[in-house]
Amino acid sequence: MIQDHFWLTFGPLFFVNAFIVVSLVVFIVISRHRPKTAEIEERHSSIILNKWIREFWMWLLEPIFRFFIFFHISPNAISITGCVVAIFSAAAFAVGHFGLGGWLMVLGASLDFFDGRVARATNRCTQAGSFIDSCLDRVSEGLTLTGLAFFYRDSFIFWVVMLAYLGSMLTSYTKAKGETMGVAYSGGMMQRPERIAYLGAGGILAPVFAYALFPLLFPRFPQLTLLGLVGYVYLIPLFFVTVLSNVAALNRMINIMRILDKQKVTGSKM
Repeated sequence: MIQDHFWLTFGPLFFVNAFIVVSLVVFIVISRHRPKTAEIEERHSSIILNKWIREFWMWLLEPIFRFFIFFHISPNAISITGCVVAIFSAAAFAVGHFGLGGWLMVLGASLDFFDGRVARATNRCTQAGSFIDSCLDRVSEGLTLTGLAFFYRDSFIFWVVMLAYLGSMLTSYTKAKGETMGVAYSGGMMQRPERIAYLGAGGILAPVFAYALFPLLFPRFPQLTLLGLVGYVYLIPLFFVTVLSNVAALNRMINIMRILDKQKVTGSKM
């Protein structure tokens, strides 16, 4: 089990990180003369996922984007593939392979990054496509959290996962409900890309820290297993996402209610 977690994490981590570091150096050099992307400038940014990071990620994945365009892969096919990847991510988390689950979570989110771009580039933007993309985003996130809930089913951390699910769903629902009532409010922290970034990176790195801490903790806690320690380490990003997503949802509720009161808009109670 130790070897499994070690190689599932460090194997791809070493090569991917080396590639990303080299790519970052190249991007730093060329970014000064590279025009800003209108799509990124219009989107919400945060401390972790700021506009510069998004520009870098878009530039890094440009060859994959061109691959989708060249082979005429439809935006809906990309969305569905991302959801299928989320199923495997959920399964990996459910059986305790956090390193693999984290990588698959990042892969699925990266695919979701492309569907809208491909639709706009090929003039295939439709209301139906936007609708199915939003639905599959919710399904993908729900599947991943379901996998985590299954893993933690006999632990108090199960309830932390449930609260994370509540926060993520409320964050999306408050925005959607506000829009149906004439309020377009998308600000705030811990939106879906940020939740994916924290939970995905947490899954990738949790086995790393657990592997380093296990020799130090096992003599004092002989009943401790590496898999159990991985689960406890992952509680850190999970708790972080749980708290901030629920705070973000509450903040959206309050702000949308204030806007509705100012506009004197009466909405039906759900």
